[in-house]
Amino acid sequence: MSTDAFTAELADILRTDPPAALVVDRIARQAVDDVAVITLAKPEAFNALSLASWRQLRSDFTELARQENLRAVVLRGAGPKAFAAGADIKEFPETRMSAAAATDYNETIARALRAVADLPVPVIAAVHGLAVGGGCELITACDVRIASTAARFGIPIGKLGVTLGYTETVSVARLIGPAELKYLLYSGELITADDAHRIGLVQRLTDPDGLVDAVTGLVGRIRSQSALTLKAAKVVTGMAGRPLTDADADALARFTVEAYEGSDLKEGVAAFAERRAPVFGQKGED
Repeated sequence: MSTDAFTAELADILRTDPPAALVVDRIARQAVDDVAVITLAKPEAFNALSLASWRQLRSDFTELARQENLRAVVLRGAGPKAFAAGADIKEFPETRMSAAAATDYNETIARALRAVADLPVPVIAAVHGLAVGGGCELITACDVRIASTAARFGIPIGKLGVTLGYTETVSVARLIGPAELKYLLYSGELITADDAHRIGLVQRLTDPDGLVDAVTGLVGRIRSQSALTLKAAKVVTGMAGRPLTDADADALARFTVEAYEGSDLKEGVAAFAERRAPVFGQKGED
């Protein structure tokens, strides 16, 4: 698929709600060539996340992790008002009104967040409208968060009387720090996109009409680079701030062999010398 055709098709998906036939437990999965789009698809309820939705997210991302040619995933919300406005509170009497049920609920969320974070390729959250509660926690499991200036963020769980699980806490705190997380929890406020950018919750802001172009532009740049380089970058940056384990050392050694004895380096150097754009992923003599 040509770059122009890819960009146009991806932009079209990001500007429209997914067909009902693709929606499973309020989650829809679409694809353009080697890029997947996951949509939270309950716009009539601001894309509130049910227990089944969290399970479906985990299932989708676990399946995507097995796709060898996948280059990136875009995660977004359907409709004009929200990325995701938190949990589906209407189901709480059946799913979260005892300690045992809450433990299961929190572990379900944790498994979904780990599946998103562990995906070997970049995951980009395209955020418009509300990203609240579970929606706010979900974007922190992504690698990149691009937000509309009209977006709003918060974790006002004190208004419900529930507690924040360990995995969600770590996911948010590693981006904004414990102090800013405490402010969000203690105040119950929804903060602006500018404040979210200031504290590191999102990396890039764009005007509402420019969100799709910003996301497709980043995806296009990802696809033009070495898949091995970006896969290694995701793993190695995940090691930052903690002691290296034996598994980390093994991963570093493996990436070194794959990179410096593989074809992408040769192609990158040749393209630089010939003053042309590199074309990675070609099979040939190493």
